Amino acid sequence: MTARAALLASLVLSAVACGPNPPAHIFEDVTAASGIDFRLVTGPSGERLVVETMAGGLAWIDFDGDGDFDLYLVNAHSDPLNADEPGKEEDRLYRNDGGGRFTDSTRAAGVGDRRYGMGAAAGDCDGDGDQDLLVTNFGRNTLYRNDGKGAFADATEAAGLVERGFNSSAAWFDMDSDGDLDLYVARYLKYHPRTSRRCREGGIAVSCHPRLFPGESDLLYRNRGDGTFEEVSERAGIDRGGEGEGKGLGVLAFDYDRDGLQDVFVANDTTPNFLYRNRGGGAFEDVAQAAGVALSAEGKALAGMGVDAADADGDALTDIYVTNFALEVNSLYLARPGGRYAEAARRTGLGETYIPLGFGTLFLDADLDGDQDIATANGHINEVVETTDPGTGSTYLQRQDLFLNRGDGTFERAGDRAGPFFFAERCVGRGLASSDFDSDGDPDLGLLTLDRSLVLLRNENPLGNRSVVVRLAGKGQRDAYGARIEAEVAGRRQAFEHSSARSYLSACDPRVVIGLGKAAAIDRLTVRWPSGKVTELRGVRPGEVRVEEP
Repeated sequence: MTARAALLASLVLSAVACGPNPPAHIFEDVTAASGIDFRLVTGPSGERLVVETMAGGLAWIDFDGDGDFDLYLVNAHSDPLNADEPGKEEDRLYRNDGGGRFTDSTRAAGVGDRRYGMGAAAGDCDGDGDQDLLVTNFGRNTLYRNDGKGAFADATEAAGLVERGFNSSAAWFDMDSDGDLDLYVARYLKYHPRTSRRCREGGIAVSCHPRLFPGESDLLYRNRGDGTFEEVSERAGIDRGGEGEGKGLGVLAFDYDRDGLQDVFVANDTTPNFLYRNRGGGAFEDVAQAAGVALSAEGKALAGMGVDAADADGDALTDIYVTNFALEVNSLYLARPGGRYAEAARRTGLGETYIPLGFGTLFLDADLDGDQDIATANGHINEVVETTDPGTGSTYLQRQDLFLNRGDGTFERAGDRAGPFFFAERCVGRGLASSDFDSDGDPDLGLLTLDRSLVLLRNENPLGNRSVVVRLAGKGQRDAYGARIEAEVAGRRQAFEHSSARSYLSACDPRVVIGLGKAAAIDRLTVRWPSGKVTELRGVRPGEVRVEEP
């Protein structure tokens, strides 16, 4: 038995043994000690409006340029019937003070949007070397430009981001390879809480099913490079909505076909997913059906919520994971050569008889052993599901999930190894985003929930494994979104698509955490920049490494 296997076995045994010492676990809930007092307000109206149950995004952003990552928490407000107008409540920005403590810096930074918020995306959209922030709302979105001195200015109107709708997740990415960041905004339903239909089951108000509303077409903005954006959805070929199309919730930009251009995957709710292949020249075509990622293995459109992509099985190809509705299996699309995918959730250990309702999701190396694990945020949309759907096992409050990779692309639920929050507590999870917020070399988590607002989970690294944290410094756009990172460690390959917008309504710390297990170093680290340039480093030791674009 290997040392790692022996330790894992001891952890399992200690979980059932009686004694004064608790079992070692990966994540610890440190919310109470963090100083964060945020309260997510979505209503409620008592009518269980659709907007009330879909909110809950967050963003890790280094807004003050000090090297650690601060936390922006998106709020809705207490008047959902007027969700397209500002309310009393506001978003909050918390500065990372180090040592696991945060300070509310909303006022000082000039943020605190009061619109009915959904999510957020962070990126250097004006190329001045600091991270700007887009907040997606029901109604009009808000763009905050960072002045580089720890404060923001509302630049929405000046930038031309004036379209209104049921906005959900957003991604900054360079669609035309001109060195600046363009913007994709997924949108959900053609719906207004004041005028759209209400739904009841057995006389009880419930959140209406998305099939009752047409999908709202997504938005694509081209960055003109002068602080303004041009809305180009129709010209690009992504303006698709209606009864059987759209209803986008999760969005991810990555180069799925390795042609040097950034493509876009959109997780759609009850309609086929989109995979927009970038054809160059500002044009996209949906290849989801041909690639095998539009539907389930049975050919059914599922209720896609959150999405992430990573190399799950160690073949250096980028796989896609999508969370779906209760009693539906989440989707793991394993990449195959030639731009095809095979749905493999059940045969890789991710399928089960009862499936929670998943929202946020992330690939991350939670135990730093050199492979990608999966975390999911779970929680139902129907507060009275135990009454309306008896006998199904569905509950409103649900456990969150951590699936550990066995090293061969198959997974097992971490159970008590994940930590007490995962195996003992239930909540209504929505946005999930990772950051090494305490700068100790492992991925920590921020989770927004509808019932208990923020949950902050610190990684305890109980196995004592090593890591390298890669911070990219690009030319033009500081975080070099769209770069590809490859690592060779002890004869194994790891590959990473560099992006921030992942999961559901959320933005992650863009640094890449590469687990080494017990290895002493990365043998070879390769960065393929969006410009086509390549940087190669050898013998990279544990710790944080800054890699600059040549």
